[in-house]
Amino acid sequence: MIDPAAPGIWYASHAAPPGRVIVGVATPDFAAGTVVELPGPPRHPAGWQVEAQVPVPGRLPRRVLVSPEAAPGAPLLWGVVSPAGCGDQVDLVAFSTADAPDGALLDRAAFARRDLSWANQVGALRWSPSSGVIGQIYVAPAHRRRGVAGKLVLMAVGIRIAMGWAALGSDGRLTDLGDAWLADAPGWWQRYVPARTAHLPPMTPDDEAAGVPIRNLRPDRELPAP
Repeated sequence: MIDPAAPGIWYASHAAPPGRVIVGVATPDFAAGTVVELPGPPRHPAGWQVEAQVPVPGRLPRRVLVSPEAAPGAPLLWGVVSPAGCGDQVDLVAFSTADAPDGALLDRAAFARRDLSWANQVGALRWSPSSGVIGQIYVAPAHRRRGVAGKLVLMAVGIRIAMGWAALGSDGRLTDLGDAWLADAPGWWQRYVPARTAHLPPMTPDDEAAGVPIRNLRPDRELPAP
């Protein structure tokens, strides 16, 4: 259930000519969502979650770095950000190859110029910039249980604050895996997570699950006892 009094995430904004660096910090020092102008250079205080490097204000960040403590064990991820083609929606599609550094962000045109394949994606997040509601989080079955989803959400947090979009949140429509994942999410995330309102089917249907370990398809509560 959403708790408005729970600690959230605030943002330290540092001038880094010609743009800015914005660091999201999950501590109670400032009210959730507050943007605080601080002198440079940018710092990573205890509780930092994400850093957005914004060379041109109001444009897509060049890079969004996620704290190793916020996404322990997560692999290198870089992403492509583009309109989703279904109304007010945007996609962040993640890759884990050596074609770009960790946290790098490309638009669709830059991705096309590199002649890379969409088939190599390891995950994707779709959300509404105007409402902040996340419509879909997907991680390829072979890459689940590696912290990809958590890192993807934090990358999206960095994108949204850099772009001035609405704070991310859920509308309560969840798969069983999504529900279990959110239940174990960091405490500050719970501020943005309502009670479950609908049960969505699994992102990987049974006819596409051949060869995938069962722990990558079902929550721990549904797995056979060891």
